[in-house]
Amino acid sequence: MGSSGVNFSALRIKKGPTNQCVCLVDALGNHTMRPCISSVVKIQAEELTKEDFNGVKWLVMRYGIYNLEVIHAAIQMAKEEGIFVSLDLASFEIGQGTYSNVYRARDLDKRKIVALKKVRFDNLEQESVRFMAREIHVLRRLDHPNIIKLEGLVTSRMSCSLYLVFEYMEHDLAGLASHPGLKFTEPQVKCYMQQLLRGLDHCHSRGVLYRDIKGSNLLIDNSGILKIADFGLASFFYPHQIQPLTSRVVTLWYRPPELLLGATYYGTVVDLWSTGCILAELYVGKPIMPGRTEVEQLHKIFKLCGSPSEDYWRKSKLPHATIFKPQQPYRRCVAETFKDFPTPALGLMETLLSIDPADRGSAASAFKSKFFTVKPLPGAPSSLPKYPPSKEFDAKVRDEEARRWFGTLEDLF
Repeated sequence: MGSSGVNFSALRIKKGPTNQCVCLVDALGNHTMRPCISSVVKIQAEELTKEDFNGVKWLVMRYGIYNLEVIHAAIQMAKEEGIFVSLDLASFEIGQGTYSNVYRARDLDKRKIVALKKVRFDNLEQESVRFMAREIHVLRRLDHPNIIKLEGLVTSRMSCSLYLVFEYMEHDLAGLASHPGLKFTEPQVKCYMQQLLRGLDHCHSRGVLYRDIKGSNLLIDNSGILKIADFGLASFFYPHQIQPLTSRVVTLWYRPPELLLGATYYGTVVDLWSTGCILAELYVGKPIMPGRTEVEQLHKIFKLCGSPSEDYWRKSKLPHATIFKPQQPYRRCVAETFKDFPTPALGLMETLLSIDPADRGSAASAFKSKFFTVKPLPGAPSSLPKYPPSKEFDAKVRDEEARRWFGTLEDLF
């Protein structure tokens, strides 16, 4: 990741009755202390080791995060001297997930809008701290135009919150795709898919499984650039990994069959299944397999993509195979169901939605698909339509997904 980020030098704190300080940390772990009077008060990691904060101790020690004793005072002063404005106003909330809220704020030094992901660590929800720590750790390994950039960190003991500072993106794909009257052109679909596959290929080449591809995590700005965001469920992987992973990842509608069947040893192909779901969604404007339960989701998958072969059942030895194996095999009908799709798009979708993970290929091979080489060719991002701000609408989509996703999270470590 490059060293460019939010310049926090514009933040100033008025003198208070006690010695206080502000430490601002960029995504690389560099920090700048800003004393309010004459001395600098450094908050040691040991002081943060409370029962409900153990999960982030390693983060404090590894990344050099310090407390902002007077963050709320700084926010109140923001219009005159600060960096963020209107942080805690409900009207500036642009998204809400299971463990964090996202706000729009302004960097007054650079005169640009940023997104702040607020995570509270005083509610005994250690998962929220773990997700946040995981996201920071993963994003430090990634640097790509199609992956969201973490520009800085701000943490506050007074508000028991930590803020992740991200570049601001105007839209998410789920909000746009489901908007009434909006239909993507084929060059637009190809452009978005190219960018998604480029970002995924970068993740996979850096040893990162994303594990939550869905429309609301694919952000789009008014320049037509798509970026993969929200790495809270991401994980590092190694080609010959012997440590099992959890199967309870990926939002249900985009979860591949092997995870529903309990697989704990898997690789990059879980992201490719979700990518196939996104490709179809870009054409039809809605999720193609919206199951309400894991059983129903698996039924929808088998009904559309066919049930696994006997050879697959035998060699995979998945934990839930005996429970979910259908009595009668299902016939694959992807081509029939989406017969109106362009033939090259259908070909790529058939590959990505292969029941056998070994048949899905890779992000790099998908990028070389005929889908991207036949006319109409992918549009340039700058040539794509520009849409008016719709974060209020997009946030509702995310809220609905968060409610559906809540309760399916188990131990991810």
